[in-house]
Amino acid sequence: MRRERLLLGAALAAVLLLALPILTYPLGRDQGEFATIARGLLDGRVPYRDLWNPKPPAVFLVYAAALLPDRAGGLLRALDLLLYAAVGSALYAVGRRLASPAAGLWAALVFGVFYFTESFWTLTQNDGLALLPMTLAAVCAVRLLPAGDRPQPPGTQRRLGWAALAGAWCAAAVWFKYPFALFGLALAAGYALARRGAGDAWRAAWAEAAAFAAGGLAVGAAGLAWVAAAGALPDLVESARVTSQYTALTFNRDDLPALMTTALGFRWAQWGLLAILAAASYGLARLTPERRRPGWRLVNLWLVAGAAMMLVQAKGYDYHWLPLLPPLALLAGDGLARAVQTLTWRLTHVSPVPSRIVMAGASAVAAGGLLLALALSVWPKAWPYLTGQEDQLAYYDRFQGGEFIAGESLRVAAWLSARTTPGDSLFIWGFRPEVYVLSRLNPASRFIFHFPLVGDWYPAAWKQQTVDTLWAALPPYALVLQADYMPWVTGRDADSNTLLQEYTELNNWLMFNYERETQIGSFFIWRRKS
Repeated sequence: MRRERLLLGAALAAVLLLALPILTYPLGRDQGEFATIARGLLDGRVPYRDLWNPKPPAVFLVYAAALLPDRAGGLLRALDLLLYAAVGSALYAVGRRLASPAAGLWAALVFGVFYFTESFWTLTQNDGLALLPMTLAAVCAVRLLPAGDRPQPPGTQRRLGWAALAGAWCAAAVWFKYPFALFGLALAAGYALARRGAGDAWRAAWAEAAAFAAGGLAVGAAGLAWVAAAGALPDLVESARVTSQYTALTFNRDDLPALMTTALGFRWAQWGLLAILAAASYGLARLTPERRRPGWRLVNLWLVAGAAMMLVQAKGYDYHWLPLLPPLALLAGDGLARAVQTLTWRLTHVSPVPSRIVMAGASAVAAGGLLLALALSVWPKAWPYLTGQEDQLAYYDRFQGGEFIAGESLRVAAWLSARTTPGDSLFIWGFRPEVYVLSRLNPASRFIFHFPLVGDWYPAAWKQQTVDTLWAALPPYALVLQADYMPWVTGRDADSNTLLQEYTELNNWLMFNYERETQIGSFFIWRRKS
């Protein structure tokens, strides 16, 4: 056991060391969105009521904790490192119990390699942070499953505690995103199938199911109580309602297949090797002596739930695929463990080298290859910046997504910071909330992006309310974006600048009070008239 822990520590440390350059990654749109609301939360503003957002509040609380020591957001990317240390350890525990210690170790390593080779856009995402409660729920669930073919004893206080914790962690995942409730259903179904397969007493199973539900309800009720105490419960309900209509925007037979086809291409480029390793787990299970334990059904259902969670969001964004990564890592870990075992068995039949040495050599080669892939994905981009060969602006210019260029956000923030005081207000018409964080300016209205003021499915009254708020307190500057075509979000094939011309009240407010000062990339910068 001590050797296993040392190997786990070495694997986690190697991945974390190679992933360190992600700390230099700039914020994307979504990270800026979460950080803006988290900073408002720390300043006493209430999510949904004062700063609107369609997501549940868990991600804002996590970001707020990361902003406590540095309001400028310099520590936000460290969340990914902390996440990996916890999730990797949890996957080891799950893999060890359901398959073997080797499978658990490989799962921890595989998860880290494929997680940190994601782009700056996909890291530090809501869907990635939610993997922590998911994997912790899985750890609690597998503690309730039979070890091998031995039936478990009847329900005890300790077992009921594990069941309650599993339910609580499942509910915590839902507070990151509503469709993640499907994960809880998959976990419960996997547990039920494993209990049935081992012939356990159903009376104990019902008691544990009740404890699971109680744990989930407790966390759900606590979250609702917190939002209600802040006076934002009606706004939370309204945000969930309009989000369902936003999701339905691409849930049709024309858009959904097109989006999924594109998304599958990107995912195969990123996860092709992972899929092959996961498939090897199923194939090699027939060739190796170790039988799959009944609890392995839980991993299969987790994978199905991850695919369902991605599909019901009907967008196929890269980070929507992240809930599939832990079960795929477990499958790949099992596949690698079985592959090394099979290779060792075959080589020792034709070579005098001891099997222990052959297995260690094969494991070292496979682990080295995975870690080399991680290093080549992360370090070359950051090396010129880390060694002083390029400045931060040049470095940020290499982080792009569509019309988004991180260097432009930094330039705009620097321009604004030189002409404003931290804490001043700013209005942005478009979806670039990272500028609020970089410039340390506060949103001038409750809408930190323009989607709720564009889509037909949002309350029409919000438009006039926003204009009234802006007339009451004119921010020193306003930003208007161009060339940001996002029909899958706005429902319109037009950029922000074009959409502004159709929003008569807001356009009149801008024309009357502001004059265009300059342009930086996609940003039109408007200055308040004297």
